[in-house]
Amino acid sequence: MSSIEGIVKRVEEVVNVTDTFKKRNLIITTEEQYPQTIQVEFIQDKVSLLDAILEGEKVNVSYNLRGKEVEKVSGEPKVYNSLHGWKIEKV
Repeated sequence: MSSIEGIVKRVEEVVNVTDTFKKRNLIITTEEQYPQTIQVEFIQDKVSLLDAILEGEKVNVSYNLRGKEVEKVSGEPKVYNSLHGWKIEKV
């Protein structure tokens, strides 16, 4: 299990990618010497976890790291990574 703590910068609207797949992004900024802006995706039934989250709140987000490799038009492989949130707690 991995988690990250930070201040909510933005909670984006739900996006219906297809008729059966939806996602919602949470953007947080870490509080460390060199703050990082991180995007965490919440998908399907997890999008509702963000309903009670407001900009400026400090949160701890549990996530799974996901990755996939796709072939670019040029034929070269490209790897994409994402963080899929499954739990969020106000700190």
